[in-house]
Amino acid sequence: MHLTETEWWQHMMEGIYGARSGDAKVIIDAEGASSGVGKSGLAVYLAKLFSNLAGYDFVEDDMTLSGAEYLQRWREHPGAEQPSVIILDELGGAGSGNSRRAMSNQNVALGNSWQLMRKKRIITLVTTTHWSRVDVTLRRQADYRLWCLRKPIGYFVPYKVTADFDKGKVRTKSFDDVNRIRFPDMAGHDDQHYNYLASLKDELLNSNTLDADELQEQEQQREPEQIERQTKIRIAQQMRDKGMSGSEVSDAIDMSESWVHKYTDPATAE
Repeated sequence: MHLTETEWWQHMMEGIYGARSGDAKVIIDAEGASSGVGKSGLAVYLAKLFSNLAGYDFVEDDMTLSGAEYLQRWREHPGAEQPSVIILDELGGAGSGNSRRAMSNQNVALGNSWQLMRKKRIITLVTTTHWSRVDVTLRRQADYRLWCLRKPIGYFVPYKVTADFDKGKVRTKSFDDVNRIRFPDMAGHDDQHYNYLASLKDELLNSNTLDADELQEQEQQREPEQIERQTKIRIAQQMRDKGMSGSEVSDAIDMSESWVHKYTDPATAE
């Protein structure tokens, strides 16, 4: 049975295209909190599959490890007329949605965005090692939990997320038609979107922080500095091309003479 023929998929599609005309929030985790069982690959596969069916142009910017970037992308996505997809990888582990940060501003913002998601009709696919790491407010608002099996790799079990009537305790309920659902090996297929998502994780691992939101803030802070530096290099080169010496350029742009000689070409000057 193909994934799109399962009770879980049909249930999700009914919520999106039926009378509810809503969204879907999907948490993907793994048996035994295992790594290397294809959580990110499953997220990418589902994102591309749904995007093709919905006529949505799924792009690299729709994949992130940062809760702040997810919220920004959420604001940019189409309205209720066009279902769309966002992947938030490593939820609870890369700085966003962590259950130990229940009252953080970002968790509150994520929770608010999920409450309003119906107006956007966004399918959100989040991955985490184990869904207990995700803030309980987000778990309560989730629609589905997809549990990737450790053996055999390449299979998952879908669950409907519910809350009990009295105290709102979060519960999961299995579907009856299949025991497990197969999905392809996106890494083995050298999928472009999967490779991009993997590169985001490599960048985070190679940074001086393991917090994706902090890394994004650092990059945003660096950007104006990089623009200023490139502007000074361009101005310095223009001055050198007009015949000004390194010393004269240094005085004009308030940089050291050694900096001027390092970043400009004196071939047409002096």
